[in-house]
Amino acid sequence: MQPPAPQRKRPWALLAVAASCILAMILVVGGGITFLALNRGGPEPVAGDPTTTTESVEPSDSEATSTAEETPTTEASDYSEFHVLGLGEFPEATPEELLGVMQDNPLTEGGLPDVGSCDLPATPTAPSQEQLQAVLDAASGCLNQVWSVASSDRGLPWTAPDVVVYTWPDVPSSSSCEADTFAEDVPRMCNLDSTIYWPVGYGTATDFEDEAHAPGAYLWDLAYMYSNAASWNSTLVFYQGELRNQYEDTDPEAFDDAWRRNSLQWICWASAASMQVPSAAQPSQELRDALGSPDAWEAGEPPNDITPENRARWIAAGFESGGDLAKCNTWTAETETVS
Repeated sequence: MQPPAPQRKRPWALLAVAASCILAMILVVGGGITFLALNRGGPEPVAGDPTTTTESVEPSDSEATSTAEETPTTEASDYSEFHVLGLGEFPEATPEELLGVMQDNPLTEGGLPDVGSCDLPATPTAPSQEQLQAVLDAASGCLNQVWSVASSDRGLPWTAPDVVVYTWPDVPSSSSCEADTFAEDVPRMCNLDSTIYWPVGYGTATDFEDEAHAPGAYLWDLAYMYSNAASWNSTLVFYQGELRNQYEDTDPEAFDDAWRRNSLQWICWASAASMQVPSAAQPSQELRDALGSPDAWEAGEPPNDITPENRARWIAAGFESGGDLAKCNTWTAETETVS
């Protein structure tokens, strides 16, 4: 089961915009982005809170059984180069070959498309369930345009995730993922039914004073969840998961390094995607400056730790990328930039 996510430290400094004065926002958070590696025959990976660290999810008997029944085994092929994997297909390759795929695949080059229209509703910093659903639905429509076109341009499959807002602990019974893998303070990306389950009360915007920043903040939060969907739909998650599987017992340092690289790539993708919408819907400049500052972050607990400087580095790289995915290729970056 998924253990509760560590609580984000409080208080966060609030981003307040006065008539003639902008106060700096310093986000004090614990941990880094979660990537839960997919083991052979196990359940889908879970996107965690980009401001916290969670542990791996162990498959329940029912989820593992249903996954196995739905994914017939296919014959192995040459995995030294990327190709979209079929159902039940896992990359049988050396760590060097798997690393090569992560370094050079369709999501490490080319651009994300611009979205011509993206209207996010005015949203309070602590919205009701209906208001939260409305802003996330609107943001999802914008991000779906980004990733559906980006995937189509690369010949990659894409299934747009739905977003379901719920009130903890009333986990929706319709979910294909088991209730004990949900948490109060983090959205649950259930790839089994392509749905992001979002608890009321979660979001960067909840720490703001100025409501003007709220819609763009929810867009940025949701963009991180879409990074999970992009990795899952493209099947890159299986290559990265198998890479970590092979490193786990033989090279713990490389095992941890792969987690950091994947975590930082996801948050860079999120920042890049959030900027491909019209300026009125983008995260505000004040929010981008705060998130791209080392002062906003703590390293987290080893082995899932990332220096504040490097986390801020890749967030800023995404915001400044102009949609160029090569700018988010953490897999070819120098080790000191992803430590």
